[in-house]
Amino acid sequence: MRKRAIHKTAVFFLSLVFVAIFAVTACDSNTQRTEQSESSAQTALERSEQDSIATKTVGHALGQVEIPLQPQRIVVLDAIGSFYIDALSSLGIQPVGVTRCADCIALNYFDEFLQDVPSVGNDSRPSLETILGLEPDLILGYSWQRNFYPRLSEIAPTVIMDIFSEGNDFKRNFRYLAEILGKSNQAEVVLANYDAQIQEFRQQMGDKLKNKTVSLFSFWGSAVHVYGPDILAYAQVLRDAGIQFIPAYEDLGSNHLRLSLESLPNWDADFLFLDLFYKEEFESIDSLSLFTEPLWSSLNAVQKDQVYVTNWYGGGPVMANQVIDDLYEYFSEML
Repeated sequence: MRKRAIHKTAVFFLSLVFVAIFAVTACDSNTQRTEQSESSAQTALERSEQDSIATKTVGHALGQVEIPLQPQRIVVLDAIGSFYIDALSSLGIQPVGVTRCADCIALNYFDEFLQDVPSVGNDSRPSLETILGLEPDLILGYSWQRNFYPRLSEIAPTVIMDIFSEGNDFKRNFRYLAEILGKSNQAEVVLANYDAQIQEFRQQMGDKLKNKTVSLFSFWGSAVHVYGPDILAYAQVLRDAGIQFIPAYEDLGSNHLRLSLESLPNWDADFLFLDLFYKEEFESIDSLSLFTEPLWSSLNAVQKDQVYVTNWYGGGPVMANQVIDDLYEYFSEML
C-alpha cells in the first residue's frame, strides 16, 4: 500500500511538472508571437507613414525630382550669407545642416539664425557622411556643385539651382525656392515689404540721385573685376532703387572684366562701391597697393571720399533690405 501511494504521488508531481513546462513554453511562444506581431505592426505603421507623406515633382537645373510637399529637414550646401541661407531665413525655415566657408566674410545678421545648425563640411567639399547622419528629407545645392548630385540623391531628394540662369534675379530665385517649399504666400509678403521700402527710398532720394552714377569694383585677391549688373543680385536692388550705373556697364550684360590699372578711369563714377568676399581681403584692404597708385587717387569718387566697402553677398531679401539701409547711410550725408 505504501509503495502504491508513493507511486501515485510521484505520478502526480510529474504531471504538475509537465503542466508547468507546457504553460511556460506556451507563454514564451505567445510572448514571441506578440512581440513579432507588435514589431510587424510597427514596421507596417512606419511604412504607412512614409507612404502617406505627400510629395510633388519639381523641376530643377538637373531635371526633375520628387520631394516632400512640406520638407522638414533641409540640408543646404551654401556658404554663410549666400542665397539659400538668406532665402530660408526670410521664410523662417531653419536648415538642419549647412556647409561653411572658412575664408568668407561672416555676415552677422545670420549668426542667430545659424547658431545651432551643425556644419556639413565646406561648400566645395561637403561631408556626405555627416549629411547622411542628419537624415534630411531635402538637400539644396547649386549648379556648380553638380558633381555631388548623384551621391546626394542617394541620401535624400536633391534640388540644384542655377541662380545665374538668365541673370541673377533674386526675386525670381526667391519665388522659385518658396514655391517648392510650399511658402509662396509668405514669399509674396516678404517681397511686398521689399517693394514698399524701394518705393519709399525712391520718394525720398530719387530726385537727389537722378544725375548721380555708381560703379562696382569686385576684389578677388589682388585683381579688380567689374561684373555686369545681370550677374549681381545687389545690382538688381540698386536698379530698383533708381541708381544709375555708368554707361560702360551697358555692354557687360552677364559678363565681367578684369581691370588693368590704366583702365580704372573708364569706370569712375560719383560713388564707388568696393565689393569684397574673402576675410583676408577685407582685413588687409587698407594695405592694398592699388590705393597708393596716383591713378587711383585721381578718381572722382576717391577725391570726393565717396568710396564704400560692401559685402552684399546674401543674394535674397535679407541682402536686399541691407542694401537699402546702406544706401540711406551712404547717400543721405552726401546729398
